[in-house]
Amino acid sequence: MKRNKLLSGLLAGALALTLAACAQPDPLPSGSSLPQSTPTPSAAPSAPVESAADALPVWGEQTFARTFTAGDETTVLSVEYTLPMVQNTDTCSAGSAINDWYKDLGSSLLVGAEDNYEAAVSDYEVSKTAGYTFTPTVERMDYEVTYMDNIVYSVRRQWQVSGGMPYSSTFQLAEHFDARTGIKLGFADLFSDADTVQKRVVAAFLEQEEIVAGQFTEAQIIAVYQPENFYLTKEGYTFFLQGNDLPALHSPVEVTLSYDALKDVSLHG
Repeated sequence: MKRNKLLSGLLAGALALTLAACAQPDPLPSGSSLPQSTPTPSAAPSAPVESAADALPVWGEQTFARTFTAGDETTVLSVEYTLPMVQNTDTCSAGSAINDWYKDLGSSLLVGAEDNYEAAVSDYEVSKTAGYTFTPTVERMDYEVTYMDNIVYSVRRQWQVSGGMPYSSTFQLAEHFDARTGIKLGFADLFSDADTVQKRVVAAFLEQEEIVAGQFTEAQIIAVYQPENFYLTKEGYTFFLQGNDLPALHSPVEVTLSYDALKDVSLHG
């Protein structure tokens, strides 16, 4: 049904828009279809230069919201994306770059919502013609700053989508920023050996409760593992598998590896 196509499109957009915002220095809205990329391991993790005079960010938020209606004014799609904003850009040198990155992302997310509007209207018209009850699609995005030090800031975002399905779906994304410049960091900036990291992360997932209960295999985990799907906490690196990547798992599944467990191949350790 068209509602399933809309949900699939949202997941593709969730992964693509994050990469699009990183790739475009111009804060104008962009399209919403970029693939996940496999990082090329560097010879050694590249630690950003520390700046002792800098203050840590004081976090606020910037919100991008819109409601879309059909011709009869029925709401068919409602979106609200709440993204980070550094308030003390005068004392935090990374703040302006981080704010610009999320401003660009928010604008791109609204463009993506406009692209999904036609599908939502079509779904409404089909439901009305068939006499079915219609539930509008609702998207909500929020964020949490999970880690800060004088080298890196880490942010986790959750994107919840509901409407017309027996369950809501939650997608998860994460970003990391150089604490001095605000430049977005990728997997290869924080890890030196992608193969070793993958082996240890996959092994940890195979012992994770939901993975064990679902009897998922190593091959299945490897097939859906994305190196960029991680964020930092005080406990270590938390890696996640996206919701709906594995059968019957509609929300992200996570494992945390301590900094000591990856100290030979990572910046933190």
